[in-house]
Amino acid sequence: MKKSSFSLVLLITAQLVIPLVLAGCWDSVELNRRAIVSGVAIDRGEGEAEKYVLSFQVIVADEISGENARGISPVALYTGKGRTMFEALASASRQTARFLSLGHVRVLVISEKVAQEGIKDMMDVLERESDTRLTSLIFVAKGQQANDILSTMTVFSKIPANDLVEKLDTTSKQFGYNYRMEVDDVIRGIQLRGGGPVINGVIIDGNPEAADTNDNMKTIAPHAVIKVTELAAFKDDRLKGWLKGNTALGTALLHNKIKGYPAVIRYPGSGFIAFNVYQSQLEVRVKAADPEHPVFIVKISQQAAIKESPNSLDLTSPETLQNLSPLLIEDTATKIRAAIETAKKYKSDYIGFGQVMERKNPQGWKKVRDHWEDVFAACEFRIEADAVIRHTDMRSNSFQVNP
Repeated sequence: MKKSSFSLVLLITAQLVIPLVLAGCWDSVELNRRAIVSGVAIDRGEGEAEKYVLSFQVIVADEISGENARGISPVALYTGKGRTMFEALASASRQTARFLSLGHVRVLVISEKVAQEGIKDMMDVLERESDTRLTSLIFVAKGQQANDILSTMTVFSKIPANDLVEKLDTTSKQFGYNYRMEVDDVIRGIQLRGGGPVINGVIIDGNPEAADTNDNMKTIAPHAVIKVTELAAFKDDRLKGWLKGNTALGTALLHNKIKGYPAVIRYPGSGFIAFNVYQSQLEVRVKAADPEHPVFIVKISQQAAIKESPNSLDLTSPETLQNLSPLLIEDTATKIRAAIETAKKYKSDYIGFGQVMERKNPQGWKKVRDHWEDVFAACEFRIEADAVIRHTDMRSNSFQVNP
């Protein structure tokens, strides 16, 4: 009897376990049946029947690895059109013998026209689709078609999408106001009450017609170059305008995204002096006893080094460096002031003042959140800046200074 019971248990266990061991993913696709997509461009089509024009930059693996290379382009661009994003993806699949795999997309480029009409629908797709990644970087093609960006052959990387990622990383460390903006950042920006996201711009600098050929990489001066450019400022999910210069740099400072940037100021009677501002710490506070009339205090502390001083200033003197600090402070305040005034003009709180207000006075925030754009446009602000010049790099006085 005991032996029969044991045999029955063993049989039932085998029936339950063996199918689990042998089972696989019901929708699995073998690797050699996948086309790896490195970048996606989203353009506006003609009419509602072709509202979305999606271009997929597919990696040609043989050309990248060098094995079985045929000397063709390392990437191919497949385009689909449809009333929705998903329909456009299905349309593009008719052109390729492999399944378009979106799990490795590094870059999404949206045309300016699409950004002006609104991007919330496509953001919903990107968040909902299991194959896509919320860490993909997003750009807006300023005044150009998005698919032209992904069609540009580049010198430093065989894959244009990778080249764009690397350029953003480089400029964020050296120039200042361009920084990583991922799909998830954009979605959270759209959800800001009375605000919106900020997205990096990108353009083709040069001749776009010569951008998609290997000849673009064979000359000392390429015919066309992908260039990270200004910041696209949004209200909700629609593009409101472009930020550049002081306005863009001040916006990046307010987001605490600055890794370093050059500051050039004029010293009375001595020409220009260039600084490398290598550290910035910014904090925003608010006096919100009256939620309808909040007062924001922007406090920023910076450290900088002198990179150029082609003049007769005595940089060995602590007094000289102390006299330069107020000029750098005023330059920083000018940038932040320009950023805030521009955001108020657009009536879009993409700089995040509303979040500060909500943390400080939750009950007051409930009273103003439904008309926050109007409160924000009329709010007061003060800037408290401080800067310390830490050193003069590899030497003190210029060799041009007479001993």
